[in-house]
Amino acid sequence: MKIKKAQTLDDIYNSFEYNRPLNENEYDFFENIYDKKLTRFINNIKRNEVYQNIFFIAGQRGNGKSTILNNLKNRNKSFNESYQIRHIEAMKVFDIHDVDIVDILLVIGFDIIDNSKLDGAKTKELRDKFEKELQEIQDLKSGKLEKHSTNIDGKIVQASSENSISLKAGFFSYFSADSKLSATYKADRNLRIEAKKIYMYNVKDLLKTINSLIDDFKRLSNTKKEILLILDGLERLADIDKVFTQDIDLLRDIKCFKIITMPVYLKEIVDTNDIQPIDFTMEMHNGKIKNIELLKNVIFKRLENNNLITSKALDLAVSMSGGNIRQLLNIIQTASTEAIDIFQTQKIDIQEIESAVEILKGHLSSRTQIYSEFLNEIKNTHKITTEDDFEILAKTIKAGLVFAYFNGTAYYDVNPIIKANLD
Repeated sequence: MKIKKAQTLDDIYNSFEYNRPLNENEYDFFENIYDKKLTRFINNIKRNEVYQNIFFIAGQRGNGKSTILNNLKNRNKSFNESYQIRHIEAMKVFDIHDVDIVDILLVIGFDIIDNSKLDGAKTKELRDKFEKELQEIQDLKSGKLEKHSTNIDGKIVQASSENSISLKAGFFSYFSADSKLSATYKADRNLRIEAKKIYMYNVKDLLKTINSLIDDFKRLSNTKKEILLILDGLERLADIDKVFTQDIDLLRDIKCFKIITMPVYLKEIVDTNDIQPIDFTMEMHNGKIKNIELLKNVIFKRLENNNLITSKALDLAVSMSGGNIRQLLNIIQTASTEAIDIFQTQKIDIQEIESAVEILKGHLSSRTQIYSEFLNEIKNTHKITTEDDFEILAKTIKAGLVFAYFNGTAYYDVNPIIKANLD
């Protein structure tokens, strides 16, 4: 259902839904809070002609990355003319707790087949060839020496063709002929386990198979359009850091143009691998968020009646959002229900915003206590200094306790909602 501008407090509940990004049909509600960053990002994609260049978007949940990606075609009509955009949303196709490079490569292949838009015969040809090449990798695995040792994270692991592959039949035999491959793969944990056993030691062969599939798809499509692959939401998956720190070369060599979202706390680490991700974060100046008027416009674009919120309440909501769009929408949505249900008023004022902030603070209170020592350090220094700090930073950013900002250098701050709890 397309969102609509709010005319009443009751409307705000749906108009300010914070748990989903704007889709490409809701561009009227999009506010470009990143301005020059987004302009550079789009134009660099347009001029790029090298598959190996990956455009990484660094950010954290709520910064508006998915909304930007959903609206690329609206921002630049030539995208639709130049590319076949394949937008893979991680939360829909991956098990959030168990994803590695094998899963990512296979799902890219599955998505190309599932959404090929080719006629039945061509889709079957595409799928049959992909199945054959995956089977060849499985046969190669089965035909290896009975035992071999592999060093993984400093541990010696014994593997054998007898116990490492329980899928005696072909890998594709576990998919029905008319099934959506991505959906089947996500739903069947045992299938994913077996896939890793088959392909984890043959991941370069798997990459070659995916690239062969891309070539076959382009041939059968008979179009000059290049594939623009968007992997969106990877930063929200657990234990995903290895993909960005150790499997970068495999991602780079996927034979299409690529936009991939990544955790913001990895931005400076992957810079050392000659990859320079763009960060979609707000900028800070003297400890204050720049361009707060743009954040106010995020609210106004969802209101038909601007009198539903006072100017002081608007200022407080923006201040307590920390520049995070998701949190800003959540504050306004919660304040609207507080106005209706608790204070029984006709508009949102400071007391409703304060009440909403208290509710959201309660949601974060336990995690705030767990990391209180680290959070106080961030609050006072706005930086990290040790490797141990980096590990905790990753956890607190994912938990929404710390927000990251980049003005040429990294600047971290505690989520404004929980600052009072630290005092």
